[in-house]
Amino acid sequence: MLAILSPAKNMKLPERADVMATRPRYLPQTRALHTVLCGLAPYELESVMRTSPAIALRAAADFAAWEDTGGTPAALTFDGLAYKYLDAASFSADDFACAQERLRILSAFYGVLRPLDAIRPYRLELQHRPDGQSLYDFWGDRWYRDLYADTDTVVNLASSEYSRAVRPFLRSGDRFVTCEFLTYRKGKLRCLPAIAKMARGSMARYIVRHELESPEQLTFFGWNDFQYEQSLSSNDTFVFVSRA
Repeated sequence: MLAILSPAKNMKLPERADVMATRPRYLPQTRALHTVLCGLAPYELESVMRTSPAIALRAAADFAAWEDTGGTPAALTFDGLAYKYLDAASFSADDFACAQERLRILSAFYGVLRPLDAIRPYRLELQHRPDGQSLYDFWGDRWYRDLYADTDTVVNLASSEYSRAVRPFLRSGDRFVTCEFLTYRKGKLRCLPAIAKMARGSMARYIVRHELESPEQLTFFGWNDFQYEQSLSSNDTFVFVSRA
């Protein structure tokens, strides 16, 4: 069983320097994207990324400084809500070994990353079209083939933007279990994006710390009053509800 997470837009210098990074496996594709992105002026990146001039300038500087060597472990470098609750900085050596086996991070720039794969600062999302080409088309079925090479079960803790790069290629016999986190607000069940990101990171941590081997073990997951709701769940969708 593998679990997948989306990347985070923000990055930071890792808190730990004692963790050995591994080499990303899709560097040829990353280099090809880098060549295209380096050829874009900041104002062009601003248009492609639909962002502010300041962020586009920062992105251009990061691409200009990017190299395919060095870098820091992805799980320690991404700095978003999911990664705060994954809290890889507190992992033991055994936790990192388990994470390398059971957790994957989907990146528009780097492809499928293991938690310890080395990355450098970048800004690129799957919805961007840096050369007019869809990044979904650029990556094709590589992510699917990577994820299902050694397992028939993937736990989807990624956003729809990233899980959409895997879903079209699913075959009979593949299990793709999406976890949804719903909160009662004003008498209705709602997905609150910030809380859902926290829950995804917490669940990824739960998988690693408990060395889970099947999705059914996730039904015992509990964080911030979330509990598995069998009446709303199915074989391919696990729903967790918080009534707090």
